[in-house]
Amino acid sequence: MIHIPQQQVRNPMTDTFEAPMVLIVEDHLPAAEMLTRLLSNHHYRVTCVNNGDEAILQAQKLLPDLILLDVMMPGKSGFDVLTILRQQPRTADIPAILITALDDPSDIEQGLNLGADDFMTKPIESRELLARARSKIESYHLRQTLQRRTRDMEALLRVASELNHHLQVDDLHHLLLYLLLDLLPGDASVIISLDEHGAVSGHLANWRSGEASDLMLDSSRLLEEVRDNAGNLLWSNDNDSPIPGFSSGMAMMLAQSNRQLGILLLLSQTTYDDYHQQIFTGISQQAALALRNAELYEFQVQYAENLEQMVEERTEELRSTQNMLLRSEKLASVGRFARGIAHEINNPLNPILLLLESMSEDIQTGSAIDPRDIQEMLHSARRISRTVDRLLQFTRKQSEAQPDVEQLQLVVVLENVIALSQKYFQQDGITLQTDLDPHPVIYGNRDQLEQVFLNLMLNAKDAMKRGGVLTIQSLVQDNRVVVRFKDNGIGIPPEIIDKIFEPFTSGKDTGNGLG
Repeated sequence: MIHIPQQQVRNPMTDTFEAPMVLIVEDHLPAAEMLTRLLSNHHYRVTCVNNGDEAILQAQKLLPDLILLDVMMPGKSGFDVLTILRQQPRTADIPAILITALDDPSDIEQGLNLGADDFMTKPIESRELLARARSKIESYHLRQTLQRRTRDMEALLRVASELNHHLQVDDLHHLLLYLLLDLLPGDASVIISLDEHGAVSGHLANWRSGEASDLMLDSSRLLEEVRDNAGNLLWSNDNDSPIPGFSSGMAMMLAQSNRQLGILLLLSQTTYDDYHQQIFTGISQQAALALRNAELYEFQVQYAENLEQMVEERTEELRSTQNMLLRSEKLASVGRFARGIAHEINNPLNPILLLLESMSEDIQTGSAIDPRDIQEMLHSARRISRTVDRLLQFTRKQSEAQPDVEQLQLVVVLENVIALSQKYFQQDGITLQTDLDPHPVIYGNRDQLEQVFLNLMLNAKDAMKRGGVLTIQSLVQDNRVVVRFKDNGIGIPPEIIDKIFEPFTSGKDTGNGLG
C-alpha cells in the first residue's frame, strides 16, 4: 500500500485546512505511481491499493472524497467493487471514476448503470483527470452540505413541533433540556429562569449521564456576561470558563417581544464550533417562542378564572396578546409562501445548475458545448421569469385597496367571458352548455369577476380530455346568487382539495397555483 501523508491545504468545499482524500485502486504499479504522484503534487491526500478486497476495506475505513477504480483487476473487478460499495450506506454516495484500457461502449454502459460517476480510458490525460476529479469532489461536498442542511432543518422542525405541543412552562423546560442533549454533543444542559423584571429566579439542569451532579453556577455573573455579549456567549477550551468544570459551552438569552425569559446553556469538555453554535441558536429561538406562548397560555387561563376582577386591568394586555398571535400566524403564512416560492424556482433552477456543471467540464476538457443545453437553460430561465411575473401580479392584487364595485347584470358578465373563450374550447372539441338566469343583478367588480370565471373555465379545460363537456349555470337560491361550473374531467386530487386557495397549490404539472 502506498500512502501519501496529509498535506495542510484549504479545501474550498469545507473551508478547512484538510486536503481531499483520493483512493486509487490500480493493480498496475507504474500507473498507480503515476496517478499517486500527479494527485499528491496537486495537494490531494492519496491512498493506493492494488486489489478489490483491499479497496473495499480502505473505502470503509477512510471514507475518501473520490475513488479512482481500475476496471480490469485480478479477483474482484472494478465492477464488482463498485457494486459492493454502492450497496453499503457508508460508501454509497462516494464519487467513483472508472478507469480502463478498453473503450467498449458496453463497459461504459455497465459502469454507469452500476453507479459510476464518470468513466475514463487509458492512457490518462493529466489535465482531464484533475478537472474531472475536482468537479466530482466539489459536487460530492456540495451534496454533503445540502444533506447536512436538510438534517439541520429537520432537527429544528422537530424542536418546533415538540415544543409547540406543550403549554406548561415547567414541561417545556424539561423537554427543552432533553432535546438539546439529544441533538447536540454536550455533558449537561441548563436553563436559567428570569422573572418579569429580568432577575434570576432559579435554574434547572439535565445531565447526559442521567445522574444529577452539583453545578457550580454563578447565575448573576453569567447573566451579566450574556447581556454584555449581545445575548450570545461561546467559549471553547477556556481555562477561565464561566462555569467551573466545563472548558467549553454555549449560552444564549431566550428573549421574545422584548421580554427576557431566561438563559439556555449547553456545557461540555469538548470543543464547540460555529456549526454547533448555529444549531444551538436555532433551537434557542424556537424555545423562546414556545416559552412565550406558554406564558401567554397560562395568562389566558388565569384570565378566564378571574375574569370579573381582571377585566379592566387586563384588557389592554389581552389586545397585545391577540396581536402577537396574529403576527405569529402571519409569520407562519410567510413561511408557507416562501416554501412555495422556493419550490417553484428550484424546479427549473436545478437543470440550469446541472447543465452549467456539465458545460464547465466540457470547457475544461476542450469539448464542444451542446447548443441544446443552452436552449434547455433558456427554457428553464424563462419559466423562472414567468413565475416571478405571476408572483408580482399576485402580490399587487393582494396589496390593492378595496376594488371599485358597480351594479352588474351577472348574465352579461358570464356571456362576455363565454363569448371570448368559445373558440378556444371548440379547438379542443369541448362543448359549452349554459343555463343562465337572466334576472340577477349584483354589486361587484367586473374585471375581477371576469378573471375568476375565466380561470375556472381554463382549469376545467385543462382537466378534460378532448371532447369533454363544461356546464355553466347561474341561479338564485336561498337569497343568494349561485354560479356553478361543472366538467367531466379528472377532478381535484383529494390531497390538495383543502389547500386550493393557498398560493402555489396546483394539481397541474405546469401550474404555479397563483390563478
